[in-house]
Amino acid sequence: MQRQHARAGPEEALPLVRWSSRTPGIVSSTSPDAPSARLCPLLARAALAARQRCEHSKRAPGPSPLPLSGLSSSESLVDAISTASTTAALAEALREVEQWQWTSDQEAGMKRCKMYVPEQPALAAFYVSSVNEWKLLQPRVLVLTPSSYFRVKYDQKSGKVEHYRKTPLRDVLSLEKTADGLKIYLRGQDGRAGPQKWYQRLERKVAQISTGSKDNAFSGRVKDEFYYAREYRPSLPAGAPLSADQVTDVLAAALHKTAELHRDSLPADGAPFEPPPVLTTDERRQILHDRKAAARAEEERAEREAAEAELRHAVEVASASRELEPKTSSQINSAVLSRPIKRARRAVEADASLISRAEQLKAELEEEHRVRVEAERLERERAEREAATAELEA
Repeated sequence: MQRQHARAGPEEALPLVRWSSRTPGIVSSTSPDAPSARLCPLLARAALAARQRCEHSKRAPGPSPLPLSGLSSSESLVDAISTASTTAALAEALREVEQWQWTSDQEAGMKRCKMYVPEQPALAAFYVSSVNEWKLLQPRVLVLTPSSYFRVKYDQKSGKVEHYRKTPLRDVLSLEKTADGLKIYLRGQDGRAGPQKWYQRLERKVAQISTGSKDNAFSGRVKDEFYYAREYRPSLPAGAPLSADQVTDVLAAALHKTAELHRDSLPADGAPFEPPPVLTTDERRQILHDRKAAARAEEERAEREAAEAELRHAVEVASASRELEPKTSSQINSAVLSRPIKRARRAVEADASLISRAEQLKAELEEEHRVRVEAERLERERAEREAATAELEA
């Protein structure tokens, strides 16, 4: 024991350390004279260093978060962005983002990325986590320019930009504020397709092979304006005065306003486009629900009209044939009415009076057929009986 303390050098006052039996995971100290003590110099040094760090943190608390310059909340910054009438006014409003308490590496990375992108001026830069096709978070810098935004990969260790991807604002269809960040819906695929889209492509290919057609009819998801998406989650600075939800509001407002100013700056004879609306997840789901309900109602209307037209035609044909050839048409017309009646019953809100009239006609035809068959049977029996009687008398 003494040799270990001597080897420790100037730290001869290090306490002996053992694990507390009453509180697992807590280290307690004891004197060298305690019979149950087990000396561990490395563990003792670690405990002493941890206690010193704790005392130092109590003596020197960290800096408090810096407030926004002249802004008390995210609503003020969003209002300043929304009311900007020119690109210069928007850039002035977004200058508040640079005054957040970014680290020195983050601030240097933002400046480097804003200078690196080929389109100038760069209005603002945001540190974000990009969700790739494998649902993994990738640290990126979003740089916003008057006509596009750039997703830049910046290496803080080397201070270099590795690569970037440009997305024109006219390719942005809508912005969705999610529970974790902002999802941007685009006209085409941004980056590589993920496993979900691979499965949908395979499902479409199998459907084409099985049906022998080259159409896109399959049971997977339809390519609507919410098909291609890229999600970004804000990476807040160390002392950010805003929450992640508030930073998402600022980013969405900046993208929408920049697209609106870009649309207004285009010539009148150019290809028009609409600024992307800012939605919530519930609003997007409601849009898809209403669209699906409208499509279902349209299908029901088309099927109802087709079923009623088919049933009317069958009734007309059966009535005309019944009058012309009453002896032979009853069974045929009854069978002709069966399928249109079943189709009209399945149709939503079909004409009940038409169905009732067709069912009554079908019942009358079936009764006429039954009576005729019975009369024919009796006639055969009578003829057979008379023939048998004549044969016996002969």
